[in-house]
Amino acid sequence: MEPRNELDDNKRSRINSICQDIQAMYDAGTPLFTKDSIRKVGEELKRFQNGEHDDGATITFKGINGVDYELFVDPPIPERGENEHVGGAKWMISYKSIRYLTTCQDIEFFKFEKAYLPMWICAPIMRLGTGLEFKHPPTRPEEDFNMYQAIVQQWKTSQHFEQVQDVLASVEIPFAVTKVIGLGLGPIVIKSRVFERCAFQHALVPVLRQRFSISSSAYVQDPAYTQRDRNILHSAGLTVLEDPQGLLELDEYSILLTISPNLPIEDIVADICRPGIIIWNGLTPNSGPPR
Repeated sequence: MEPRNELDDNKRSRINSICQDIQAMYDAGTPLFTKDSIRKVGEELKRFQNGEHDDGATITFKGINGVDYELFVDPPIPERGENEHVGGAKWMISYKSIRYLTTCQDIEFFKFEKAYLPMWICAPIMRLGTGLEFKHPPTRPEEDFNMYQAIVQQWKTSQHFEQVQDVLASVEIPFAVTKVIGLGLGPIVIKSRVFERCAFQHALVPVLRQRFSISSSAYVQDPAYTQRDRNILHSAGLTVLEDPQGLLELDEYSILLTISPNLPIEDIVADICRPGIIIWNGLTPNSGPPR
């Protein structure tokens, strides 16, 4: 049996103390997220997206304990691996759940400067899920929307679509819907192929709009979108919002659609608003496109 490392024991004790501190603050009603805090991180993100910090930068983020922490945001990794999704956002906000902030699986990789931070900016590496099945051949960019339309039209003749319509028809809401917002629905084009599952997920946004309020706005947001995705979505009548604008648009008159998102949407929504309707599921490991 290996001897216990006193430094590791001290570090683990500090980590446990921090986790307990965060849980106590959260249980006492301190939110992880507010629209104001999300907006401020979004303003910093915009500076990165505008090219002001291409080589990385030291940024101040506020912790759940109200303390400001300086954090160096590393620049993007120039080389991409074979199983990585290329072309999405160069920078994004990383949102952390209360579970993440109060759980430490490996003390070796624990970063004390990030311990109290529910949000920070990073240069993402978006990896493709394993076992992706592409039912359609590669397309040229100018053919993307036609392929997307064909997939959606085929879906609308399916039994699954009928079941969706039956469920939506049974829902009555006592307010006027002003927005349908799709968050984290995934990239539509992967390796020059239109990915059927993500096409279906995005097609549900206008279906919800048609059912509940044809005059409502239809928004989508995902840092994985490439320009090809954006072109498809524009042609489909959906407005692409930059992170974190989709979260800031949420209110009690919104419908939120989010499927296998890689952000703690339950924690965020619990803190910042109560959308009129929420349609979501959890993240299933190894079940989809880059998350």
